[in-house]
Amino acid sequence: MKLPVLAACLLLLCSASASAKLDVGVVPPDVLGKTPEREEIRISQFRGTVVVVTFWASWCGPCRRELPVLDRLQKAAGTRAKVIAVNVKDSPEDYRIMRRQMKDAALTFTYDKNGSISEGFAVTSYPNLYVIDQAGKIAAVHIGYNEDSLGELVDDINKLLAAPQVAAAAAPARAI
Repeated sequence: MKLPVLAACLLLLCSASASAKLDVGVVPPDVLGKTPEREEIRISQFRGTVVVVTFWASWCGPCRRELPVLDRLQKAAGTRAKVIAVNVKDSPEDYRIMRRQMKDAALTFTYDKNGSISEGFAVTSYPNLYVIDQAGKIAAVHIGYNEDSLGELVDDINKLLAAPQVAAAAAPARAI
């Protein structure tokens, strides 16, 4: 009798931690999916760099407005920051259409076909954006998008770029 109760408690604990909100200071899941070229993208491969991860879907109007802004941010930041756009649960065709529309984008696109990556980040709405510091911890969380939120996002990134390098030596940071 004790074994089923213990199993039920463990199941509840596991499901609660899987759905727990990721917040500032937490190390997020490492895997961000595969690019269209089948390269697996991990946060850990960018240690020493500010990483911006956005979760988006093609049917999400704010996501469609956010992606070009993040592309400009990526182009302005160069190698000092890496923007990864994780598409969640779109059909393969809708994902390809969006990629074709943004073929000149500097963003790194990955695909979360079944939603397991976004679930690891506790994503429940789109767009959902995480700024990850040079040591691999969440530095800021931005839910939703509007033009007013851009300044706050840039401020978050600039603060990290101005901070002393934690994980890897890099060229002196300058604001984007």
